[in-house]
Formats: sequence, structure tokens, C-alpha cells
Amino acid sequence: MNNKIIFPLIMLMYFTGCTTKVAMRTWVPPQNTGQNIAAKADYLIIVNSHKGELLYDIMEDALRERFTELPFLTVEGSFSPVELSGQLKDFNLRPRIEMQGRVAFLRYEVKENFEVLRSQSVRLVTLRRCNYLLEKNQCAVIGTATLREGLQKVNYVQSVSLSLKDADGNQIVPDQSFERGYSKSMKMVPDEIVLRKKVSNLIAREYTKQILPYRESFDIVLLDGDSIALEMIEKGAYSLAFKRLEKLITRDAGTEKTAENLYLQGVSLEFQSDLTGASSFYNEALLLDPGNEIILEAVNRIKKAALVSKKSV
Repeated sequence: MNNKIIFPLIMLMYFTGCTTKVAMRTWVPPQNTGQNIAAKADYLIIVNSHKGELLYDIMEDALRERFTELPFLTVEGSFSPVELSGQLKDFNLRPRIEMQGRVAFLRYEVKENFEVLRSQSVRLVTLRRCNYLLEKNQCAVIGTATLREGLQKVNYVQSVSLSLKDADGNQIVPDQSFERGYSKSMKMVPDEIVLRKKVSNLIAREYTKQILPYRESFDIVLLDGDSIALEMIEKGAYSLAFKRLEKLITRDAGTEKTAENLYLQGVSLEFQSDLTGASSFYNEALLLDPGNEIILEAVNRIKKAALVSKKSV
């Protein structure tokens, strides 16, 4: 093959392989600090005061599923004063320093109304007998019949009031109430349990959207950083990625630090909710590469997140 073709092809493969762009998602506190649970609590106990009642258990599962999406919030369930006391005692025996005094209790009350309306309609039809082998008069009327058709209309409404307070009874965010329903007409209506799950998930999703941080997308651009660490971050192994990058940078005193590896260390810490550590690595990376827009964006993002957290504590 012509060398004039081979050389540009190799260079194209080289630069393509050395540049990786990955879209990541991180948690960022909302602008309204009064509605931000993430800046005020690290440990959430969902108090189910009617454990064993299917309606309350379904709502507990829906809330637990939504809250456990937060990487920095530990979620547990409780349903009796004895169990609640035991959980707090266990928490105090094995406290996490960064979580001390940052325990939240989510209590809720649920009411529902389930109604099925059944109606019947009557329709008169004409009966015909047909013979399509004939050229003319293929069908002849042989009589009439009455058809009775049934229709069901289901109406389901669920009302939920939610209260989020700290261990001293102080409100973390204002109490909120939701009323959502489901209505549809069909021959076969959904089971009551199916409707409970559907509406409970809807309410849990709307509630958590209002009080949890929102997710913001940002790009990681890796030029000559460690590709294995980037792959670890993609798969959620943030702690392992940080340790790997730390070893790469400190393994040899003569090894030159790269802005990309420092930036990736900051990303790893940001996903572990260590805003201070992430800010330190982002700023160090920015010193090495002042014109890097991705790193500059990370520095500004972490400043906003840290500012909201300080105001909310």
C-alpha cells in the first residue's frame, strides 16, 4: 500500500484513540436552598407507622426507591418506636463523623378512594345468512338479535401528606401534600394493587423532584489521562478510580502530573460528595491547564454546589 496513505491513516487512528469524550451526570444542589434535603441530611429514616398495611408498605417502597438514587444519602425504614429507638442507638454506636446530627425522618399519611362503576348497553343487530357462490342476492335477512355489552369505569384517588423533620423535630423542608388519581373506562379494569403502585410511584417521583438535587450533565474530555480510570468512573467505581490515579501520580516522584488525571480525581471525589476534595483537584488541574474550558466549568460548578451546601446547613 502507498506510504502516503498509510501515514495519515495511522495518525488519524492515534489521535482518535487518545481523545475520549464521555457524558457524565452528577448531583447539583437546587437553587432554592430551603428545598434542599441533600445539604441538610445524610441519613434518612422512612417512618412507616402502619407497617403491614399494604397501602403504606407500597408507598414506603416507592419513597425508598426514589431516595436511594442519591449516592450520598443512606436510607432505612422504620415502623415502630422500639425499632426507631434501636436504629438511632445503633447509629450513635457507629456514627459517621460527617453525618453526625444530619439524620432526617420522613413521615407520611396515605388515604385512598377506589371506585368501579359498571354500566351496560343494549344494541340491536340484524342477522344475515350469506352465500357468496351466488352471483346475485348473496345475503338474506334471517332475523334480529339483542346484544348486551358491559363497560367498567375505574376511579382511583390517592392523597398523601409528607413531613420531613430532623431528630429534634425541626422541619427540614415544608410539609407537602399530594393528591393524584387514575381514571379510565374499559372492559377490563386494573387490579387495585396495580393502581396503588402506579399512583404511589407517581407521587414519590413528584415529591423527590421538589426536594432532591437535580442532575446536571457534563463532559469529561480525556486527552492523555489514564483511560482505565476513566472507564472505572463510567462504571461507577469512583473510589477505585481515585486510588488508581493517586498511585499513578505518586508512584514516581519524577512523574509529571497531568491536568487530565487531576481532573479525573476531582470527578471521582465529586461523585462521592467530597466537594472540598474535588475543588482542590479541580483548581490544581486548572493551574496546569488554565485554558481548559471543561476544567473551568468543573471549578465553577463545585463553587456553586459548595455555596448552596454552606447556606443550607
